[in-house]
Amino acid sequence: MRQWMCENCKTLHLRSKISRNHTFLNGSHINPEEKLFCKEHDEIIIFYCVDCDMPICKICVVKKHKKHGISEINESTQKLQVEVKKLLDLRIDCVKTNLDNIEQGTVKYQSDINEAISAITEDGNQMKQWIDQKVQALITSLEEKGKANLKALQSKAPDFQNDLEKLQKCQTAFIESQKLANVTELLTQLKHIKSELRIAVQKQLPVMSTVKYYKKDVSEQEISILFGELSFRSQSDKQLFRYQCDHCW
Repeated sequence: MRQWMCENCKTLHLRSKISRNHTFLNGSHINPEEKLFCKEHDEIIIFYCVDCDMPICKICVVKKHKKHGISEINESTQKLQVEVKKLLDLRIDCVKTNLDNIEQGTVKYQSDINEAISAITEDGNQMKQWIDQKVQALITSLEEKGKANLKALQSKAPDFQNDLEKLQKCQTAFIESQKLANVTELLTQLKHIKSELRIAVQKQLPVMSTVKYYKKDVSEQEISILFGELSFRSQSDKQLFRYQCDHCW
C-alpha cells in the first residue's frame, strides 16, 4: 500500500523493524496520473471528511457525509502535514530541553555536594584547631602555675633543713649528756640544750597545693550540635522541568 509521507515520517517509518526495507519515491518520480480510488464506489478520492477523519469520493459526500465537514483532500493533507511537523518539532524541542535541564541539574547537584563537603571539612578543621589550641592552653597554664607553686614549696625546704640540723645537734648533745656522772654538769648541759631548742622556733608548714583535672562528660550528640545541618530538598516535576511544554505532557 502506498502512502504519502513527509521527511520526518519517512525517517520514523524506516526505523521500524517491519518497514526498514521499504523504498520511497519522491514527488518527481511518482506517476502524476496515478490516483486513489474509493473502494466502495470506484471513484477518485478527492475529498476528506473532517468529522469522520477519512478520505472520500464525491459519491461518499452525497450518500454518507452530506452534513459533515468536507475539505479537498490535498488541502487537508498539506494542513495535516504542517500540524504533524509542528507537533513533532515541538515535542522534540521539549524533550531536548528536559534533557538539558537534567544535565544542568546533575552538574549543579554534584557542585552542591562538593560545596557541602568542603564546608563540613572546613567546620571540622576549625573545631580541631580550637580543640588543639584549648588543649595547649590548658597544658601551658598547668605547667606555668605548677612550676611557680613547686618553686615556692621547694624554697621552704632549706629552712626546715637547717632546723633539722640544729635539732640533730641538740639530740647528739642530749645523748652525750646522759653519760655525765656529775649532776651539776648534767644540769648545766640540759639547760644549754633547752636554750637551743627555744631558739629553733617551729615553723609553719606551707600550704600544699593540689592539681586535678575535672573532665566533662560530652556526648556525641552535643558534638553534633556544633556542626551545621544537611538539607536535601526534592523538587516537583514542574520545578525540575520548568521548561516543559504543556502540549507534550
